[in-house]
Amino acid sequence: MKDIVVDNKIMGYIAIFEKIAHTELKECLENEDMIVFIVGEKKMAELFKRNPSFVSELKQKTNKHILVAEASHDLINFVRNIFFRLGVKEIQVNWKEGTTDVLVSVDPMEIGKAIGKEGRNIKLFRDTVQRFFNIRNLAIKQ
Repeated sequence: MKDIVVDNKIMGYIAIFEKIAHTELKECLENEDMIVFIVGEKKMAELFKRNPSFVSELKQKTNKHILVAEASHDLINFVRNIFFRLGVKEIQVNWKEGTTDVLVSVDPMEIGKAIGKEGRNIKLFRDTVQRFFNIRNLAIKQ
């Protein structure tokens, strides 16, 4: 398990999110292009009901792509939530010899977005899932 580092930049993103969305966060991770915000289970509908444009506001304030997903106690549901906007087709989970690997199939038109420039997005999604579940790898099926 990796050490979790929350620097001033992440703290700033958390503060912006909580101010705009009026909801507590479970997790916040970022890369050069995107910020992933994880909210509690069954919180998404409430968020959009309260402020339908909060994602646009976050994007404007951070100048990054924004992904907001719901936490889940179930690995498959959590991965589905992370990849929801990329058109999840199938999620395969392989458990063997104490390790877990996840293979996600998304809409063919969205594979580039799922992987990201130089693999940045898939690495960010893998890191996000690893914060909640003990997985060895997360990959996109091509």
